[in-house]
Amino acid sequence: MKQTQKAEDAISRTVAKTPVDQQRLADGRDTKRVLIGMVREWEEIRGGSFECRPTGSRWAHLSDDSWAIGDFRPFGLSSDLCAISDHAMARTFASGYREAIFGNAPPVSYWSTVTMMEDAIPVTLAVLDRELTGAVACLDWYLQTPCSSHLCRHHPGNGDIPFCGSPSCATASPDTPCDCVCGGVNHGMGEDALQALRPGAPDWSSAPAPVWHPGSGTVEVDREHRRVAGRDPFSRHGARVRPPSSAWASPIASDPRDLG
Repeated sequence: MKQTQKAEDAISRTVAKTPVDQQRLADGRDTKRVLIGMVREWEEIRGGSFECRPTGSRWAHLSDDSWAIGDFRPFGLSSDLCAISDHAMARTFASGYREAIFGNAPPVSYWSTVTMMEDAIPVTLAVLDRELTGAVACLDWYLQTPCSSHLCRHHPGNGDIPFCGSPSCATASPDTPCDCVCGGVNHGMGEDALQALRPGAPDWSSAPAPVWHPGSGTVEVDREHRRVAGRDPFSRHGARVRPPSSAWASPIASDPRDLG
């Protein structure tokens, strides 16, 4: 079975577990068909390999691999993808997830996150529409969903220590060595640091439809970076490229309701 078919089957399984109202977009299109179409086109123009699969009954693991070692996405796009994963991570931990989630930092080559099942479709649409078209409506809408600031690296509250993403680090004994990337900042904070009100499903009635339609996708390319990486962007993507854009997401531009 081809990798693309496996990815599409995983999307179908994920969509089947999501809220019923999310299975139709604001413009009337079928959500599953659009998601599969986006994943296919992203792979066809060699933007990357996107996967969305259930992780148990309550969560989903999402990832996007650019396929090329050292082939990073432009900084603005990378920053937006990291904002999405940081926000999703905060909502996921608030929902009770207690496995480690490896964060992302710009520039991004391999991107991944874990979401609540209710967030799987919104996050997938936000990432793929940003990557394929540069559009930010889905991204901006998702970043305004409620989160707990003490868990969100994108929306930190005043005085909050950015959470590293490792529950085992936070709940470890303070007098034990820290082997986490946080360098001890989150070590031994205690289970209380992970406690938060469980966020509800995003308000799908206010969700925008993605800009993408079949055949409209391009790959955002930073020529300067590609020159450093030693690759000609046209050798992989042909004419399906567009220039780099500035990051849209910022804690000020997309301030969510703090769940505490």
